[in-house]
Parts: sequence; C-alpha cells; structure tokens
Amino acid sequence: MENSITNPTEAQSDSSAYEGSWEGSNRSPVAAAVLGLLGIGVLYFNVQSFLAMIVILVSSRFKPLPASSDNILTNVVHYVERYKLEIQVVVFVTQFLFMLLPTLWLVRRWHTTEVRKYVRFRPAQLREVGLAVLGTLALIPTSAYVAHALAHSLHIPRELQEVNEQLFTSSSLPEFFWLVLVIAITPAICEETFFRGYVQRTMERTVKWKSVLIVGVVFGLFHLQPLGLISLSILGMVFGYFAYRSKSLLPSMAAHFTNNFVVILFSFIEAKSQVDRSTMEQISLSWVIATFAIGVIILYTFQKITDRNFSEEYAPTVVE
Repeated sequence: MENSITNPTEAQSDSSAYEGSWEGSNRSPVAAAVLGLLGIGVLYFNVQSFLAMIVILVSSRFKPLPASSDNILTNVVHYVERYKLEIQVVVFVTQFLFMLLPTLWLVRRWHTTEVRKYVRFRPAQLREVGLAVLGTLALIPTSAYVAHALAHSLHIPRELQEVNEQLFTSSSLPEFFWLVLVIAITPAICEETFFRGYVQRTMERTVKWKSVLIVGVVFGLFHLQPLGLISLSILGMVFGYFAYRSKSLLPSMAAHFTNNFVVILFSFIEAKSQVDRSTMEQISLSWVIATFAIGVIILYTFQKITDRNFSEEYAPTVVE
C-alpha cells in the first residue's frame, strides 16, 4: 500500500484549504472539537437509550421480563441476558446513524467538503497496519490485568462485571459472527471516525500530540465503564497514537477491531468449552511484563517508520 503522504498539495496551509462555516469564521479548532464531541455524544447516548427502552418494551410483549430478585444487580444481569440481541441491534444502528453520519456531516458543514481527506480515511502502509495489530495484541494482557486488578482491589461484585460480559458472549457461530459485526467492525469504523478522525484530528491542529492523550481519556470516559476506565483510556491513547503517527485511520481501525475481536473470541471459547475465565489472575505478572515490553518495542518501531509523516503538515487540498 502507498505511503500516507504522497501528494505535495496536501501540505497547503489550513487557511486556504478549509471552506466550512466554522473555518470561515476563524473559530478555534479545539472549540469545534469540544462542541462536536459534546453534541454528537449527547445525541448518540440519548437516542440510544430511548431506542433501547422502546425496543425492550416492545420485545417484553413476546419475551416477558424475568422474575425479579431482591438483588438489583442480579436483575440487571438477567435483563441484559434476556434482551441482549435487542440491545445489540440498537447499538449497531445508532453507531452508524447517530455517531458516524453526524460526524461526517459536521466535517462537511464546519470544515471542508473533502471529508474523507479530513478524517484521514486513506491508505496506510501494510507494515503500519500490521504493527498496529501486533502492538494491540501485545498490550491486551496488560489492559486486562489492570482492569482485573482494579475490580479486585475495589471488591466489585461479580454481578456488576457480568452485565458488560453478557453483551460480548456468544454460544454459536452465527451469534459469534453477529457480535464481530456489532462489537468489532462497527466500533472500529464509527468510533474511530468520530474520536480519531474528527475530535483528535481537529484538536491536533492546535495542540498537536497532546490531542492523543486528551482524546484517549475522553474515549475511556465515553464507554461508561468505571472498572475499565484506566485500561480503556490507555487503549484510546494507543489507537490515537497509531492515527497520529500514520496520518491514516486504517491502523487505528485495525487496532480497535483487533482488541474487540479478541474479547469476543475469548468469550466464545469460554462459552463453548466451559473454561473458567472468571479472573485474570490466571495471567502471570511475568507474562504481562514480557508482553508489555514487546508492545513498547512495537510502538517504538511504529514511531520510527512513521517519522516521514512529520516532514510536512497535512491539510486538505483546495477544490478548484
């Protein structure tokens, strides 16, 4: 695949390249990123919650609610298990309609008609994509270990952890492939376009590499998973690093897909083989340290092969 930057006209100044309404008013790119983040985030969560409630209410006419328990968390686990397909359908639909499409519209309205170029949906070198995948695989044990250590230290009830796990569990091949579409492919496209393609990309124009850290933390908060906040934020920074260094969304999309696919695959293996994977204590600290070291080496290698991208600034070309 070709290099991320191949066209010298991409190095034109921002002032001559952006013709959107926000850019025309010479407003702050950081302000645009923050408003876009808040606006699309509020739209996405509210519509998703509303649709999920409606779909569950309708489905309850055909699949009655399970018997209630005195334990609220147990009830939540049962509800998620009962209506997880409905919830997954809502997530799938809302990610495309209320995250991806508004993001693309906002770029076109506020910034430039060259939407694909702005969000950097363009070719990356095969070795960049490969290293992003390998780096993510190497860092998954560390991410999982941190999440488990936090849950263990806070004495989090097992039921609370099961709420999220229910959505990732499949017991048949058709269900497995459906989850790959909903949980791996869809977020890799929609969330990466939103977070890395728009929010980070827009902040980057002002704060440069700091945008990777900022958006990484926001990415962790976005998932509303207190137990996974640290690990999700770290992953968000790693995805942002791949996008920032490569000047392409493809490496971060590949990394995002890889992380989610591994989670789905392990859950599928556990469900089919009845292997007890209830704790991450099965992963030794020495294994975590070894894989983390490999991940750092891969990230450093990624940085070296992407140094060429910083010889000139990227900007969309002017439409003649």
